[in-house]
Amino acid sequence: MTELFPPTLIGDVQSVSGSLVSIRLRKGLSSLVLIDGTSYRIGQIGSFIRIPLGYTSLYGVCSQVGAAALPPAFAGDSEGDGRWMTVTLFGESLGGQFERGVGQYPTFGEEVHLVTNVELEKIYGSANVGTPLTVGTIASSSGIDAKLDLAKLVARHSAVVGSSGSGKSNLVAVILDAIAKQGYSSARVLVIDPHGEYASAVGDSGKVFSATPVDDQEALFVPYWALPFEEMLRVTLGDVSSTNDAVLRSETERLRSASACFLDPSPPTASISADSPIPFSIKQLWADLIDFENRSYTDNSCSVTTPVSVGDPETLTPNTYPPPALGAGAPFKGPKRGLTRNTELLRNRLRDSRYDFLLSPGPELTPTLDGQTDGDLDSLVASWVGHDRPITVIDLSGAPSDILSLVAGTVLRIVYDALFWAADLPVGGRRQPLLVVLEEAHLFLPEGRESAAQRTVSKIAKEGRKYGVGLMLVTQRPTELDSSALSQCGTMIALRLTNPADRGRVAAAMPDDLANFSSLLPALRTGEAIMAGEALAIPSRVRLPEAPNKASGGDPDLGTGWRSISRPRVEHYKSAIANWRSLSTTSTDPAEGVGPVQNEGE
Repeated sequence: MTELFPPTLIGDVQSVSGSLVSIRLRKGLSSLVLIDGTSYRIGQIGSFIRIPLGYTSLYGVCSQVGAAALPPAFAGDSEGDGRWMTVTLFGESLGGQFERGVGQYPTFGEEVHLVTNVELEKIYGSANVGTPLTVGTIASSSGIDAKLDLAKLVARHSAVVGSSGSGKSNLVAVILDAIAKQGYSSARVLVIDPHGEYASAVGDSGKVFSATPVDDQEALFVPYWALPFEEMLRVTLGDVSSTNDAVLRSETERLRSASACFLDPSPPTASISADSPIPFSIKQLWADLIDFENRSYTDNSCSVTTPVSVGDPETLTPNTYPPPALGAGAPFKGPKRGLTRNTELLRNRLRDSRYDFLLSPGPELTPTLDGQTDGDLDSLVASWVGHDRPITVIDLSGAPSDILSLVAGTVLRIVYDALFWAADLPVGGRRQPLLVVLEEAHLFLPEGRESAAQRTVSKIAKEGRKYGVGLMLVTQRPTELDSSALSQCGTMIALRLTNPADRGRVAAAMPDDLANFSSLLPALRTGEAIMAGEALAIPSRVRLPEAPNKASGGDPDLGTGWRSISRPRVEHYKSAIANWRSLSTTSTDPAEGVGPVQNEGE
């Protein structure tokens, strides 16, 4: 007589090792099961199983299947037909309410059932998501929404990884659009965008600040005087000796102390150092340094000669002194610091328009020679994260590549320190959290190397949760990303990854013992992601929609560009060179006489 089994029964527990459970599949079980008119494939990687334990049901996700060659856990097994699977437990339900985590474990011989679509809807529906954010649909059941818990996504940090072309930019654009349009109008999201991809993605939901603004974008200003001394020194004067480092630190502290009296309120004198974010004139610093190098002296007691012509720091014109005599008479040479090359570097950068956003940060934040400014950092931070839109994009595509990390680090340091010291004020991170999205995170958090942004981003990764600042790291090269920062990410969103080393890094960082899921990554479709961790109670394969406003980092339109009957006119190459020289992609087109450069087909 044929034994009758429940249609969902697929096998029994053979061994348990923590959250990993080995399951022997029932003998004679078909690989395709029909339940209530719906067919289910047995042993699909990523499919869900249920293990009933009295009033409680444990849930797991299939991470490995096999046949014939039995793993050690099945040694001596004579009841099965050689087919087995390994699942990872991730949660349990009691009284119809699903919870992430496992309170008790199964034992040998417990029944194992597949999870039907009806049960899936109940599980996802009962999962406690206090701040839901719908970002797509569950790939195994297209009718179920994939909902992230936004509070946990922000507070516990997250990582978005995937090869180029896998859909990372689209995924981030989908998340940004969902935050703006699903009831979080007072959200604060700061996107650090090194390639200018997201200006087109945020639309009316955000403001874009750019070093080379176009259309309705805001000008990005990052005042040099807000940088710590070492980072300011690196971008203005370059490398100096340890002796001159001490001299420059003293000169910088002197200028900051002299201008502190203009602040309201003025900080205590004892708290001022070369690192204090107090305005001072970088041009005055240049003038003082070059003046010391150029002086001549009337006698050996080092009395300075009268200048032949008086310079002007505003126009970067130094004082001119009588040259030292060739013989033994006056005027005499005096002591030198050997900073001529460094002062020339600073002068060149003050004249380089690419550095204007940093060294000439607008009429409000550029100090006078005595250190006075019309604005302060409060207005700057308010303009970045205190406006009436939920998203801010800091477009760094126009910044020089050699200071990209420094600029990103300075923006984050200004914002993070402001929110840190705001404490429990209404604008503080505890009262109104901030999510920082760091695109191309491996550029700012390189593994095994220091960068200007690393100290601030690492600090946010380790301590940001306590002060209401969350981090989303977006990268296509997880092996080049600082492993310590990656390990702080409580939610992993992994799109297609083909590089074995990158998959290994993701497997090591994957939460909930789901390292085996990394084997799925090369086969994911474009716009499909494995999501696991704090923000998603149930590890899932999620199908993502196309963002309403696309990021500009997509593939070029080769079909239109290469099939066009007529080629663009060669005069446009003249326009390209003009754009290069003016450091702008929207300069007037000499070929047309007016307007930005356009291709013939546009």
